[in-house]
Amino acid sequence: MKKSLPVQIALVLLFCGLGALLISLPRLLLSSSGKLESGSVRLTNEGIIQALATIKDPEIDFNIVELGLIRRVEIENDKVLITMIFTSPFCPLADLIVSRIEEKIGSVEGIREVGVVIDRTVNWDWSMMTEEGKKKLQAYLK
Repeated sequence: MKKSLPVQIALVLLFCGLGALLISLPRLLLSSSGKLESGSVRLTNEGIIQALATIKDPEIDFNIVELGLIRRVEIENDKVLITMIFTSPFCPLADLIVSRIEEKIGSVEGIREVGVVIDRTVNWDWSMMTEEGKKKLQAYLK
């Protein structure tokens, strides 16, 4: 019996619990620093989004842009403010994802300050994923 896409997505997102943490832990501990090469990212919203797209949600192996977690990027001089959400308000790896964002964007040439704001007024749902992310998820669930 084939499940509907929202049910399939909900099942995948259940990995945002302790089981996924235990499965992901060895990979998380062995991951590289994620530093960007100098000059490899343009100091524009698009450049910052491209850099953010290299950061994967460690539990479900989709990048945070595909998942629709990045809600806004604001650049003012040498400061970047990123507003985001999580797939679950109880995401056990939220601090890890935020620290990866701060590290990745903080390594962009010309950035002196990175702020990450978690918008807890918005609940994530599968419709927030990019079209590319939805296609990737459908292929993953087959």
